[in-house]
Amino acid sequence: MLIALGCLILGIVIGRVEALRMLDPMLIIGLGLGLGLLFCLFLYRVYRYGAVFVFVLFILVGLLRVEHSLHNHINEPVYVEFMGVVIDTGRTRGGNQWAAVSGSVYNEYPSFRIMAYIRPHQPQAVIGREIILTGYLHPLTRAHNPGGYDQFQHLRSQKIDSTMWPDEIALGEVMPSWMVTLRLFRDRLANVYDNLLPMREAGVLRSMVLGDRLDMDQNLAGQYRMMGIFHILSISGMHVGILTLAAFTLLKLVIPERTAGIVVLGIMIAYCLMTGAAVPTVRAVTMGGVLVFGRIISRDYDLLASVSLAGIALLVYEPLYLFNLGFQLSFGAVFGIGILKAPIERGLALLRLPAGKFRGSLSVGISAVMASYIAFQHHLYEIPLYSIIGNLVIMPTVTILLVIGALVGLIGLVWMPGAMVLAGPVYYILRFYELASGFFASLPAAMALTGGGSLAVTAALVFVALAFAYAFSGYGEDFSKRLALFFCAVLVLIGCIFVRDFPLDLRVTVLHTHGGYAAIRHRGDMLIIGSGRGGEPALLTYMDLRGINRANGLVLTEPPRPTDIRRIEELLPRVRVLYLPDGFDPPDSLRVAAMVNGVEFIWLNDGYVLEIGQLRLQAKTLQGFRLGFRDAIIDFADICDSSDMMADVIIDTGAVMVGGRVYATEIYGAVQLRIDGRRVRYWMRYSELNVK
Repeated sequence: MLIALGCLILGIVIGRVEALRMLDPMLIIGLGLGLGLLFCLFLYRVYRYGAVFVFVLFILVGLLRVEHSLHNHINEPVYVEFMGVVIDTGRTRGGNQWAAVSGSVYNEYPSFRIMAYIRPHQPQAVIGREIILTGYLHPLTRAHNPGGYDQFQHLRSQKIDSTMWPDEIALGEVMPSWMVTLRLFRDRLANVYDNLLPMREAGVLRSMVLGDRLDMDQNLAGQYRMMGIFHILSISGMHVGILTLAAFTLLKLVIPERTAGIVVLGIMIAYCLMTGAAVPTVRAVTMGGVLVFGRIISRDYDLLASVSLAGIALLVYEPLYLFNLGFQLSFGAVFGIGILKAPIERGLALLRLPAGKFRGSLSVGISAVMASYIAFQHHLYEIPLYSIIGNLVIMPTVTILLVIGALVGLIGLVWMPGAMVLAGPVYYILRFYELASGFFASLPAAMALTGGGSLAVTAALVFVALAFAYAFSGYGEDFSKRLALFFCAVLVLIGCIFVRDFPLDLRVTVLHTHGGYAAIRHRGDMLIIGSGRGGEPALLTYMDLRGINRANGLVLTEPPRPTDIRRIEELLPRVRVLYLPDGFDPPDSLRVAAMVNGVEFIWLNDGYVLEIGQLRLQAKTLQGFRLGFRDAIIDFADICDSSDMMADVIIDTGAVMVGGRVYATEIYGAVQLRIDGRRVRYWMRYSELNVK
């Protein structure tokens, strides 16, 4: 199972590589099959078992399935009348309703799914109701900036083909189905929690038991994330395991064990569908189903085999799950337990910790948290430092909270006074979580900024984890060699981090924003140039992605308007010096914010030269700014024109060619490069100019 999952992932990764997608599909399939045959030949030499060649089929399945998922039915906006059935609903942060609708477009696409965004004044969608939407279908978009929201990846992994902001909405009848029945049952349980608990606690319990985060307090969710217990808000293996064990134990009291196992399997599937069938839930239900089915037929349970089976099932259904944070966290934690638990428990034994459930639980928690750090740093660019301690604090009460919380909902459907009595302990446990998470969030460096997005660093982290598990899997004669491999893995990781965080060449990244920001990096130095008229979230995300807590300076290209001051204040905690246009008088609020954050003001006049490391920035009244780096000279004529989202970067190639060469990679937004009088336009996803 584990090898089959690895081959399936290999096929998906090969098919997902952007550079390879420019080639003929048959060449990609040939490449995948060639690599698969080489791998199977290696396995055959090890095991001398001819059936290993079946793993080539898993690579082929991965290639074909990801090709199907990446196919885009719509490449430009088209005005249509879309008829379908609402299969899911929710709310956006802006207060609009989103509705996943499955239907057809003029019978041209008989099976088509869209994400409709419905404004508050329009008729609201209801799950299971027929609906007719009239408006423009829009193709799914890619990320415009480094670390930005990738709509294509997010929605295509949910089988969504297009988006629409409908002009007209017509609602039909509710189509009865078992899915609608399950969702209505979930809504009834949610109403019980809303009636018995305060809004904040009810939102947490709805998220934990029902997978409904609609009314979840975002500040409280942030505290949970800093404490490292955010995983309890999504239905995962812990939730399913506790509830399954409780149901199985109760049913065994009244019916035979095998019959109870069959009933529990049905309950698990219904619970998964009722709560939205999220990736962690499906993984947990699949693994739990394997465990229960094994009990029914009297077979042993293997953790890595069951989680591999769950991974194969999910990735065959939707290959793009592989690149989702939820998938990687869910599966990474379980694989971490299966691989790292034994060596970590052996290390805890050396610390003289008593053997038994405490040491076993502690090793499980540490291995799951350490494995999840890999996904956290790659996608979120930071890790919760105190997550191990935070999980130890809440673990004794999680089982009580989940079991009583489920009973509160079920009893409340028929007997509210009894449910009210049980809701008391739930309330006080949740209040304890709130106080504990608030305490951990107030600790220094609760979320450690690591930077991320680097495949090399992530691969090196996985290599370190595997080398650690191998080195400390047992003590024998060759322990010194295994330990040497582990230290080599650590050195590789350090090298990858150094290359990522301290680039030897100059990196100029023009962000695709309305205000226009250019981030200039060399080694550990970073300088930001912009107008301060919008785009701060994209800039802060970029800084987190690169692991930069505070930039050396922010250079404003023009005096900020009164409406821009608030935006500038948001950036002050992340910069050391604010460079202002000559003659601009900062308002009192900006001066106070600068004093609080320890930011220095410097006014730029014509000819002012700013030197940071090997970066030399000269202010020029008529021509903007001139950046000097070694023998290269780059003139910033205009960082961004908000009307057409263009940026002009003029390069004096005569000076550049003295010291080296200029090349453009990873273009974000739209950038014009003028080289030797010729203008070259790059309309790609990145706008990063590297100068060596």
